[in-house]
Amino acid sequence: MRFSTSLIHKQCVVIGGGSSGFGAALAAQRGGASVLLADRHGYLGGMGTAAGLSCYLNHHSGTQNLSGAIYREFVRRQNERGMHYYDPVSQGDFFEPESCKVTMERLFLEAGGECLFHVMLTSVERVEDGWLVTFVHKGGSTQVRCRYLVDTTGDGDACALAGAEMTHGRRSDSKTQPMSMVVQLGGFDPNVWQDAGLPMVNGKYAVAGDHFSDEVADAYQQGLWSIPRNEIAMIWSMPCDPTRVTINGTRINGLSSCCAKETTLAEIEGRRQAEELCSFFIRYVPGFSRAYLLQTGPQIGVRESRRIIGRAVLMDSDVRDGRIPESSVTLCCYPIDVHNPEGSDTQFEMMEGVASAYGIPWECLVPKGIENLAVAGRCISATHEAAGSFRVMPTCMTLGEAAGTAVALASQGKANLSDISGYEIRQVMENALIDAGESGLSSIYENLKSINPVG
Repeated sequence: MRFSTSLIHKQCVVIGGGSSGFGAALAAQRGGASVLLADRHGYLGGMGTAAGLSCYLNHHSGTQNLSGAIYREFVRRQNERGMHYYDPVSQGDFFEPESCKVTMERLFLEAGGECLFHVMLTSVERVEDGWLVTFVHKGGSTQVRCRYLVDTTGDGDACALAGAEMTHGRRSDSKTQPMSMVVQLGGFDPNVWQDAGLPMVNGKYAVAGDHFSDEVADAYQQGLWSIPRNEIAMIWSMPCDPTRVTINGTRINGLSSCCAKETTLAEIEGRRQAEELCSFFIRYVPGFSRAYLLQTGPQIGVRESRRIIGRAVLMDSDVRDGRIPESSVTLCCYPIDVHNPEGSDTQFEMMEGVASAYGIPWECLVPKGIENLAVAGRCISATHEAAGSFRVMPTCMTLGEAAGTAVALASQGKANLSDISGYEIRQVMENALIDAGESGLSSIYENLKSINPVG
């Protein structure tokens, strides 16, 4: 077989099939644009599937659901298949990763979209009236001509190749939040866990966050704990089989997901920590005496890497003050949750009082000085601390929906993305909620704007 080059024409290319990419591609396709959704894996879902991180946290402010129509539809589909449960304490949706792949894929294909898997992005070139994007694969290369490009790679790969201004990690030293290898254990006994007075959901599922700090301290003193963290971040039972438990409890500091060598080291260290974590649970945690290491995530979980310098920058003060810019395209209420890039502690600041949510403006999704390129997910324009809040997957999916909605609006009038306002995007997203029989967010926006600062 000879290597070959093929050329595809689309109105929009979405690069990266994680939560934000799925949201962007589906919104753009449903809005009338022809969309190609490309990913280096053979499936959609990003960190939720490729890293095995199947808990989607905190999209409610009190009892008010702040997520967009696409995320809510995704949850409904998963629930109908028996692949989901909700925990009101952590405000988290918990899924089976394999079903996430299928649900996302079906929704996008049902809308008429096209997927291209097993490709690596190699170049992004500005051409007349659009972009020429090149992917390589085992059979050669595929080039795509498009007018609109959406970067949902998480690492800002397309933006970096397009020459956008980028930042990496925190401003002082470019260090990022640590990566984590998600671990799944089998052989768990939920009854022993429950008898020990540990938290359960629906009397069936074990769910706990920030637990077992005393046990970690003891294991450290005994020479049985070398993972640089003070507690177990998150534990949850799987929807179809509560004897399988997924754990977010590893931490790999000082390495970047934008460097292949460093990511390789992170993967190797993550698997070493996974075995240590399993031994810890067997020794210290009720219900795990017969547990065994079932699997680690197919890839390391990444919290932070590159971000764009956008037409606006979401500041940590915007998050803390609950600022609601007029051009907001989504609301977020997740705490500032920054895992120390160098140590074992975590900065965790709850959203409290009037600052129960904040708005993310459209300008944070648009790289400064580049037309018809949008970004969604954790690589939008923000400070290190602000990024520690919106990086959760329900918010990322809704940011993707906003970017895809902008593409749909622009494509209808052959306009540029800079011609589209955050208000227009928000109105279309509001109508999508109402059309789906969901409660809209307009009243929540207005209520928050009446008591919070307006950007």
